[in-house]
Amino acid sequence: MCVPRHRFFGKKRLRMTDEEIAMQATENQLVEPTYSQWDEAKLMQFSPNEFMQKLYHRAKNIGDDLYDDRGYEFITLELEAYKSALVLYMRRRAWSEWYFGTVAQAREITLLPENQVNLKLRLARQIQDEMRHYDVFAQQLRRYGAEPRISEFELPPILIQMQKVQVEALTAAEIAAANQFAGEIVLSSMTDLETSIFKRLFDKELMDAIYDIEKDEPPHIANGRDLILLECETFEQRKRLAGAQEKYLGYMMQLHVTEIIKLGCKRIKPLPVFE
Repeated sequence: MCVPRHRFFGKKRLRMTDEEIAMQATENQLVEPTYSQWDEAKLMQFSPNEFMQKLYHRAKNIGDDLYDDRGYEFITLELEAYKSALVLYMRRRAWSEWYFGTVAQAREITLLPENQVNLKLRLARQIQDEMRHYDVFAQQLRRYGAEPRISEFELPPILIQMQKVQVEALTAAEIAAANQFAGEIVLSSMTDLETSIFKRLFDKELMDAIYDIEKDEPPHIANGRDLILLECETFEQRKRLAGAQEKYLGYMMQLHVTEIIKLGCKRIKPLPVFE
């Protein structure tokens, strides 16, 4: 089995004292605006396009912060412990590619008005892409001798909460705010961030598979952009979109940092927060 490169290559990071970690964390914590709590005058100062851009950059900032290897110290794991954590991560990703990439998009299609034919076709293409992504993770799981079937995967409670945010969404735009304009944007930082922690946690074959998957994501994010722009004219619409994104990202951050820690890391700065 290939072992991730950080265990054998590169300079060893000096361990910081608890006091140094606390001081640096306070200085470096990412704080993002809680748009859902803004009053009408403040939230409606943006054009629809500007509001959409605000949501995009908020999610991207969180992805860059969450996946930046400078926010972690590495811990050497026993090989079997690392393999167990990696298999669990890939099983969760396989499930997410299926549910968050097909079921959610099918709902978006059904919630869109009949005249949105082009956008419906684009979402149908996204479903096709996401099923291919599931197959990519299934192939990687088989490489590690693990079970790829999603029916055998027991969802952790926090993943159920992420699912609930999308299930409770009332419109296609609201689903997108908690899907293409949340998770998809965050995941793009896995590959386009130079200091992505996954480039040190994963072996070359798995990282190449991630790069292959991420090539499909820009059109998916564009689907989310256009869904957001369909329904962000009013104050109430913007509050609901912002709230859905905040809830989903809050749960996603907790899940992903827990997975990264289990793969052999210690987070040395606090998670991003909404204020």
